[in-house]
Amino acid sequence: MRLRGKTDDCPIGLTEAMELWLGPSPDGSAFSSREELLRAWERGRAYVMRLWARGARRPQAWWHLGDAASLGLTWPGQDRERSYLYAAGVLTVEERTEVVREWRREFDVACGMGARERREHLAYHDVPAELVTAWEAERKPRRRRARQSDSPTASGSQSMNLNVPTTPSEEAAAIK
Repeated sequence: MRLRGKTDDCPIGLTEAMELWLGPSPDGSAFSSREELLRAWERGRAYVMRLWARGARRPQAWWHLGDAASLGLTWPGQDRERSYLYAAGVLTVEERTEVVREWRREFDVACGMGARERREHLAYHDVPAELVTAWEAERKPRRRRARQSDSPTASGSQSMNLNVPTTPSEEAAAIK
């Protein structure tokens, strides 16, 4: 293996690190054999994971060189990677919190859309169905309360559910 673009903190060449992250280039692999690829993963794994195992995504080497397989996981494709890792429970607490917050924002945006557009938007953002179901259930009591606040109940008081999470971190905690 030729070390192209090696830096002090990268134990392998940058070209090799990029291949571990994204997979081989259309022009071919930077490695001359599978053994060389596996050795590079062994030496560069910590570096590659530190840089690119974030945002509920994992480097291609993680998926294809044994890490995922040891957990019983297979590459679901880029469009479903985040929800797949979320469902498998392999995300860090920080990643999980970040991605649930992002998905909640996208869910809230989708609520103003028609049914077909909403489905497409949520699928595009890879929002897990179980979160959509939970958030839809949460919104139903809110809509009901809003209608009830427009007209007082028979006793003259208004109904209010104080157990509904109000911040993204409370929502993320409620979903766990």
